[in-house]
Amino acid sequence: MYSSPTKTIRFVSIWLGKSARILALCVLVLLLSPLRASAHAQYDHSDPAANATLPPSQPPSVVRVWFSEDIEPAFSRLEVYNSARQRVDSSDSHAIPNDPAGLMVSLRPQLPDGGYTVVYRNVSRDDGHSVVGSFSFVVGNAPQPTPDNALLQQLQSSSDSFNGWSITIRWINYLGMAGLVGAMTFLLLIVRPALILLKVNPAMKSDQELLSVRSERVLQYVAVGSLALLLVGWVAFTLYQASVAGAGSALNMDVLRSLLFASHFGSIWLARLGLIILAGLLWLFWRYRNDEEGVSYLLPVYLFLLGIAVMMTTSLNSHAAANSNAGLWILFDVLHLSATGFWIGGLFAFILILPVSLRILLPGTGDRTRFFAALIPYFSRVAIASVICLLVTGLLEAGSHVAGGDWLSVSAWVALLTSPYGIALDIKVGLFVILLALGAFALRKVSPRMRAFAADSSPDTGASSLGAGLLQRVFRRSILVEGLIGVMVLLVVGGLTSLSPPTQLVSTSASKAIVKQGTVGSLNYNLVANPGTVGSNVFSLQLSDASGKPVTSTESVLLRFTMLDMEMGVQEITLKPVTGKPGLYSATESVLSMAGDWQMTILVRRAGFDDARTSFRIVI
Repeated sequence: MYSSPTKTIRFVSIWLGKSARILALCVLVLLLSPLRASAHAQYDHSDPAANATLPPSQPPSVVRVWFSEDIEPAFSRLEVYNSARQRVDSSDSHAIPNDPAGLMVSLRPQLPDGGYTVVYRNVSRDDGHSVVGSFSFVVGNAPQPTPDNALLQQLQSSSDSFNGWSITIRWINYLGMAGLVGAMTFLLLIVRPALILLKVNPAMKSDQELLSVRSERVLQYVAVGSLALLLVGWVAFTLYQASVAGAGSALNMDVLRSLLFASHFGSIWLARLGLIILAGLLWLFWRYRNDEEGVSYLLPVYLFLLGIAVMMTTSLNSHAAANSNAGLWILFDVLHLSATGFWIGGLFAFILILPVSLRILLPGTGDRTRFFAALIPYFSRVAIASVICLLVTGLLEAGSHVAGGDWLSVSAWVALLTSPYGIALDIKVGLFVILLALGAFALRKVSPRMRAFAADSSPDTGASSLGAGLLQRVFRRSILVEGLIGVMVLLVVGGLTSLSPPTQLVSTSASKAIVKQGTVGSLNYNLVANPGTVGSNVFSLQLSDASGKPVTSTESVLLRFTMLDMEMGVQEITLKPVTGKPGLYSATESVLSMAGDWQMTILVRRAGFDDARTSFRIVI
């Protein structure tokens, strides 16, 4: 009932060759690119800046906040409170025009001097996580609000997605994906080639046609069970996402309607649901098909491809989608998920197929030993390819999420050992090492001995000997332990994807940031020098036109510094556009090399416009 050995070998060779080329290309491109990952939609910068001190009697009319990822404006908001915890905004929080990563809210006119706290709550457009936090600024000579008085300060950079509901739902979805892809991989790349070898083995005495039918039937059940998990998990994840977007209201029909039909998540949800339904229809056709060789061969291939497509929808709604070079990182994440499915899902299929197969294989004939001897080498090859892919993709993803591309920095190792994300990653790596050790045991110890037993016809030392039976029991126990650890790995992954990577966490603790804002010509500007002390500072300049739209077309944006207390000449730095932040220009320099009085000049040059220039005095 199966295709010829030539077809199977050609399929395996083509698949492995293309996978290796894709992986090599991704590694090359990513190694040449900056490794930068976002960690949910964290606070990035704001106008006024966090902990800024504005001149007396000059309160801002608008508060703008930018985040590290694009956000869903329908489920995100800003609120501003005074020191008495009274709302002072106009309750008109909305997205900044033409800027998917920003929110803005108007303030009531003629606010008095004092301390103000901005509270934000957002939902990331990329990974669907919610972040709640706050920061403060001061107008006049009032003190900065303390952490005890800053409203909801304790929620800053919170990981409220890390809870039992989120972890369990993600775990169910990962089990479903691994089960579907693993079962089809096991059928196409392991069972079918192994059974073809057994058919030409004259020593086999069991009913191989029945073995073929029952083996495929078991894998069909694994596939449909995985599809059921995917359907239940995806519906549950939708309700969970609705509770995140609706601040706890999972069954609010308005929230669900907006989530499914007016958000990035909704587009992915509908696409994934369609893929699951299509896979279910294909499974029904496969299960009740006519026994035609072509149909029998191709339908599992189609189900395999649909499983990979489902994995892609996971990557489109993950940390990978929030990276720079998102397209490559998404492809890389799909490769990582696929390798997980090949290995761990393949383990599940191996464990589930054994009881049925061993009942068909006649005891005392050596057929069971020959069956194991045929399956294990094929499974080992798939496992080795998966491990290589997991190691490469895992190291690069960890380097992006934890180390920020720099494993030599102390902060990267501190984050790996102390942050919740790093600890979860450590647990995953530990379980992975155990799996690797058990797999190496099967490859180096069990497989050669099993093949040696299978090739020997002696009753005392051959395939039907007591030694061969003992080795079978050892392997079955080993693979069962591997399967249990695989379930634990997927559970840890569910927790890992609920957490925020530590590399982009932004501190809004008190500082002496220098903040200057105003209008020059037709431009509105907001300049922040952080931390505003002698030495290295980050200079950030936000430019907008009279209508509030970000200014992105400039020939050059310069800052000039003149020390007023002594002759040091004029120092000039060039601010560069910040990728993904329209109208924001930034540079990190050490031009403020001495305490005292300085003059700072902003110079903006644009084609077709007069140079915009303004100067002011600062004290360091």
